[in-house]
This record gives sequence, C-alpha cells and structure tokens, in this order.
Amino acid sequence: MSDKGKGGLDRRDFLKAAAGGTAAFVAWGLQTGVAVAQAPQAHRFRHGAFEITVLSDGIITFPTSNLAPAISEAERHALLAAHDLPLDEHVSQINVALVRAGDELILIDTGSGLNFLASAGLLADSFEAAGIDREAVGTVLLTHAHPDHVWGIIDDFDDSERFPNAAYTMGATEWDFWMAEDVLTKVPDDLHGFALGAQRSLKPIADKTTRISGETVVAPGITMIDTPGHTPGHMSVVLESEGELLMVTGDALTHAAVSFERPEWRFIRDQEPDVAVATRKRVLDMTATDKMGLVGYHLPWPGVGRTERKDGGYRFVAA
Repeated sequence: MSDKGKGGLDRRDFLKAAAGGTAAFVAWGLQTGVAVAQAPQAHRFRHGAFEITVLSDGIITFPTSNLAPAISEAERHALLAAHDLPLDEHVSQINVALVRAGDELILIDTGSGLNFLASAGLLADSFEAAGIDREAVGTVLLTHAHPDHVWGIIDDFDDSERFPNAAYTMGATEWDFWMAEDVLTKVPDDLHGFALGAQRSLKPIADKTTRISGETVVAPGITMIDTPGHTPGHMSVVLESEGELLMVTGDALTHAAVSFERPEWRFIRDQEPDVAVATRKRVLDMTATDKMGLVGYHLPWPGVGRTERKDGGYRFVAA
C-alpha cells in the first residue's frame, strides 16, 4: 500500500503531526515517555430507552498547574486537597460514549488512536472487551477535533477506517476551522501537530460527514448543541428519553472539581478561554436546572454523574 493516504498527507506528514501533537502535551509537562499500564474497560447503564456503554481509551496525565495556570499554586492545591486529589499530577480519563438506540449504534468521538500517547489508544480493545463489533457502528458524532477525539478515526498502520460503516456528523464551525488551508496560521506552534493530525483524520471521511450549524437533532432523542470555547466549534450531545435528559459533554467540562466549583478558572488547552468559561457556566446551570445526567469525556472513570448546586456554585456527583 502506498504511504500516501486518501486525505493527501503521507505517512511521514502524519508521523510529524503525531510528534507535534505529543509535543503539545509535553509542553504541558506530560509524562509521555513511559507507557502507563491500562486495561480495556466498559461500563454499561440505561438512560430511558437508550443503552449507553462507556468505553475507555486510556488516560492522559499532566501537571495540575495546567488546570489553571493563572491561579496561584496555593489556591489550586487548596481545592484539590479538599477533594483528596493529588496536588502535583492529574490523571485524566478518556471516556468514550457509545449509545445503542434500538438497532442503531451511535459513537460519540473516536478516541486517540495509537500514535498520540503511550497511555491512550485503548478504544479498539475496549470494544472487544465489551463484545461489540466496531463495524456495527452506524453513526459517529464528533464533538471537536483534538487528537484524543478524532485521531481514532483512521487506523494508524494501514489508513483504513476504524468504523468503516459509519456516517459522521460534526459542527460546521469546527470542521471549517481545522480543515482550512491556512489553519497553521490560526493556531500556536504547539498546536500545529493537532491541526495536521486533524486534517489527516478528517479528510478521508469528508464525503461521509454531515456538517451542522447550531442546535440540531441528529437522531430521534439525540441533539447536538453548541458548547464552544475549548475549541471554536466544540459541540456536546444531549440525549432525551422517557422524560430523562443526559448530556455527553465532550470537553466542555473536564475536571470533577475545577470545572464544577471554579468554572472561571482558565484551562491551559482551552483555545478561546473566555468563551470556554461562559460555556462552562451555561452548561453547569443547564445540567443542574434540568436535572440532566452527565457523561464527561475526562471525568473520573466512567465519567457518569450529575451536576448539583452547592453553596452558590456547583459540584459533580458521581453516579
């Protein structure tokens, strides 16, 4: 097979992109040089008529300073200590939600593939552990195009699609941002690998991808909504069944203490920090007011819980 993929980036381009993506995380201080022992995992629960399986893609580890670089160490440590969390290093889960709606399987994001971090890339193994055939996935909804959400679209070895029978849906704003010819002029140097990797992953599925704008019903009871800030066109997914609501948040909420109790703190990888703050506050108000369940892509495994109001703010309550 030729090294030239369907999207026009050859394998050397992609390996450079992968290295660049990893470098961006090294800039956060990630321990990328040591593989972290992980096992494939699956967690099933029901939400009305939907069956949801959360599948692990592994973990990302980074210094807690990256949760809010502008906040003093003393203030960060105080919040973390109050929750008995490590003060120096944060382990961020990668929780991928798969929704069974009748005979349909709908995947929300695709994990990171094998060329991102040694501690990630377990999604295919987690599918196998759950006894689910990846070829049975008919729809993939993409919240945004960061590596741990879209680099799992294409197999890293033979350029085949990991979900060959799936049609894709993604926000038009997000697609247009990453697929722009001049995207490298729009992101800092440490995100060039992210951008090249996004193009390498998305180009092969261009003809299979519906790009949507604004709140859109993508399947009965399943709606994608705008939750921008982490990336310019980030979207989340709301499931409604039998009077129950649940939001799969993508990266709109990323930390069980910081995102809920200090939504105004600016996360190092939010591309539009002020917009991300406003989005977090809106999502917290919405999920608390409407008593929505949550599946958080980076919340503690399996990322399932809810938002509660507490002392004029919010807190995460695991299910």
